[in-house]
Amino acid sequence: MQSDEVLAFLDKHPDFLQHHADRFGLRSPATQDRVVVSLADRQMLELKDRNRQLEAHLHQLILHGEANDQIIHSAHRLSLVLQRCLNLQQVVDGLASCFKQDFALDRMALRLWHPAAESSPLYNARHEVQALARNLSAPYCGPYVNDEVLSWFPSTPVLQSFSQIPLTDVSGARFGLLVLASDDAQRFTFDMHTHYLAQMGEIISAALLRVLGQA
Repeated sequence: MQSDEVLAFLDKHPDFLQHHADRFGLRSPATQDRVVVSLADRQMLELKDRNRQLEAHLHQLILHGEANDQIIHSAHRLSLVLQRCLNLQQVVDGLASCFKQDFALDRMALRLWHPAAESSPLYNARHEVQALARNLSAPYCGPYVNDEVLSWFPSTPVLQSFSQIPLTDVSGARFGLLVLASDDAQRFTFDMHTHYLAQMGEIISAALLRVLGQA
């Protein structure tokens, strides 16, 4: 049989190759498109996918735990440094050192309106600053500060995010404001948890009140 005759036969019988696919080592299109998976295999695939999700979640929890441990360690060191301070300048120097070494933050501004700080260059009794501190029920994290606060920092580098921490006395009254700043827009964001910042604010407030009380 010549090739022309074979082709003519196939034209007349288009289903011939599909019906004899196994004999010629061919697979039908329907068989190619359809993959049959047993129930056990499907359940195994679902378990493997679930396991990958759990491993990713566990990895994130471990990273968060390690980050929290580092914050706790740094906050403990900050507390020890402040306990050794005997005057306001030592507190300011201790804060600057700890934030730079332990938190990689070298932009910090502290302003006080406590009566015992009137002779200090840190004294700032401007109404808008005091109102800002009073309105903060928790540390603020985000990209915005008012012009007065921004003026406390050098013009360069351009700062992209801030944390504003109110300083409070034993009665709950605000007597100062601590501002941390970064040129990294993701360093202080709206969705950050501020629990540790609030605790550090309490530690710093206690240290400042102690030295101001001795002034």
